[in-house]
Amino acid sequence: MISREQLRIQKLHSLGLLDSEPEDFFDTITRVASIILDSPISLISLVDEHRQWFKSKHGIDATETARDISFCTHAVESDEQLIVENALDDARFSQNPLVVNSPNIRFYAGIPIRSLDGYALGTLCVIDNEPKKPTQKELAALNDLAHLATRELQFRERMLEAKRSIQSSESKFKTLFENAAIGISMVKPNGSWLEVNEELCRIVGYSKQALSALTFQDITFPVDLNTDLNLLDQLVAGKLDRYQLEKRYVKQSGEPVWVELTVTKQLTANGDLDYFVAIVKDIQSAKETEAALALLRKTLEEKVSQRTEELKQANKSMLVAYQEKIASEQLLQNAELELRTILDNANDAYVCMDADGIVKAWNKQAEHIFGWADEEAIGRKLDKLIIPNELQQAHQAGMRRFALEKQSDMMGKRIELEAIRKDGVRIPIELQVNVLEINEQMLFTSFLRDITDRKQLESLLKNEARNDPLTGLPNRRKLEEILPVAVQRARANQTMLSILFVDLDGFKLINDTYGHNVGDMLLREVANRIDKSTRQSDTVARYAGDEFIIVLEGVSQVADTSRIAEKILHAISEPFHFNQITLNMTVSIGIACYDSDSSKETQPAELIRQADKAMYTAKRNGKNGVFMVETG
Repeated sequence: MISREQLRIQKLHSLGLLDSEPEDFFDTITRVASIILDSPISLISLVDEHRQWFKSKHGIDATETARDISFCTHAVESDEQLIVENALDDARFSQNPLVVNSPNIRFYAGIPIRSLDGYALGTLCVIDNEPKKPTQKELAALNDLAHLATRELQFRERMLEAKRSIQSSESKFKTLFENAAIGISMVKPNGSWLEVNEELCRIVGYSKQALSALTFQDITFPVDLNTDLNLLDQLVAGKLDRYQLEKRYVKQSGEPVWVELTVTKQLTANGDLDYFVAIVKDIQSAKETEAALALLRKTLEEKVSQRTEELKQANKSMLVAYQEKIASEQLLQNAELELRTILDNANDAYVCMDADGIVKAWNKQAEHIFGWADEEAIGRKLDKLIIPNELQQAHQAGMRRFALEKQSDMMGKRIELEAIRKDGVRIPIELQVNVLEINEQMLFTSFLRDITDRKQLESLLKNEARNDPLTGLPNRRKLEEILPVAVQRARANQTMLSILFVDLDGFKLINDTYGHNVGDMLLREVANRIDKSTRQSDTVARYAGDEFIIVLEGVSQVADTSRIAEKILHAISEPFHFNQITLNMTVSIGIACYDSDSSKETQPAELIRQADKAMYTAKRNGKNGVFMVETG
């Protein structure tokens, strides 16, 4: 088990102060200490395992001494201030080489300098070669100077911890980014690459260095570029939240490669476009399989038609007819075997059914996605296997309609809907249905793909864009979506709506004094208390920094809003406890009330501005209070 002394030494070394260059801040402290206590020598001493080293020194040339003869060691080990008025009268020091010989110490006063977790890492001390009894004012001043040195040391400790935390987070993100099994990139508004991962480089066949000299327009297949740019313009204009398309890139070798591209945008804090996030999936193999299947299907149809015609014309000779029939059947068997092999190894589920909805073909990927073995699926109706109950009637009606009209809007198009597995779990799928008529019988062929991962990624990106990562509350962007709808609801229902603008009093001082880790814990707890003080129907959002906005809908009277505001004031006034730190906080709350009868033209942004203005009035009135303004 590691001892407290070992932990203290580890903490001292982690700060990087030992054997560092002199600094004006610490040198000023030692000079002032010598002046205040009228002593020729003053030191800021850091006590290492075998030595004491002087971070700052005044009135002495030495930079360090052995720990076993150090006065400061006694102060560090006792963990309290050490005052020696005459070393010759003190049994601990009367024979000490620093007393008997130069610098002939007689008087010593040392105050421990501590780390954030309370370890005494060294001292601020003054030394004289004459006995002395310091006054209470002198000792109080020495303690104040030691406190300044302690605060500087603890500030540097916090900065190191913050730097290590940031480096750890960046390292985890970088590892995830680089090791993703799908291409990921961040693209500047002009199309140049901000960041790309290894998988994207593999897909397009460029090194990172070579790719950085190009834009996405440079490597997009020319025929596909206009579609991509048109969708990108709609994304920038806010007409789309994201877009997805299949397109081709041109690899460094000159070969085209098919990809499935999903693009979202990232905004700055001011709402300006910062960069695009592009998710790139290699679908070249799937495209090649689709092309091969289409060609094989067409070839099979042509050969069957050709053989059938030949048989009709060969009826005069039974022997020739028989031979032709055997040859045709063998050809069909070979083609079907080839087609079955391709379908069984396809990346997508392949399902074929007849005009009655009976499953005729079910490949291995269909078994994997839906859980039904082919012997369980073939011969049963598809709607009893994978179609949810609420969609079965629509499926059956669509089959009947196609049988009558021979056409459907769904044929040949990619469609997203829900399917159900054998175990009852619902999954999102993408499918494309085509119809094939052979010998006056219709067959429906479908390729289905499980898009659960894609939907989860889309949901994750949407959630991160609309929720505050620190508190879990809706962020400013989500608030700007919710508030206009709430105002419209208030107008339609002729009800009152209130906006509460909540701002923490003195939050900057908390960050400056205790660091951002404590500040973040405080913001999370404040958000939790506000949320518990409001109704389930209310919306609590983190607007910015230490500012929160609460949307109260269906408020019957102004007094109800005031009661909720007072409840929040009371909740925040209760002490906050974080480890050994206790904080007492207050908030200032501004309220803007929207009445549909008298505020028909009031815009959501104006409500927030009025509540913000009211909050600043509450602050000017002495903080820890509420000010309400009526919006007309």
